[in-house]
Amino acid sequence: MEDGFERLNHDEVVSIEPDTFNKLNIAKTFKVRDLITAIKEYIGADEADEVNLYTQGLNCEVLQFSTQGWKKGKVRLALEFCPEDSESPLDEIFQRLKQVEN
Repeated sequence: MEDGFERLNHDEVVSIEPDTFNKLNIAKTFKVRDLITAIKEYIGADEADEVNLYTQGLNCEVLQFSTQGWKKGKVRLALEFCPEDSESPLDEIFQRLKQVEN
């Protein structure tokens, strides 16, 4: 969780602003797995692809900034959450280190 985001479990519940996903058939409050299913339906993936979207991953190739050429691998879908008032126990230590450096 280096940037404050943590991966949500497929059974956890999310509530969003009503007009966030206009093109997806999803309620305002839903389980993570429901959003993944709505995305699957929107893109037209079959049942096997749905499972692979968030478990095993789908075969793909990626062109990254940090490497030369295409890299073969897998990609999978996950929903992550970052609380607005995220306070890590390390925040105080980082603040003290900044003060020492100045």
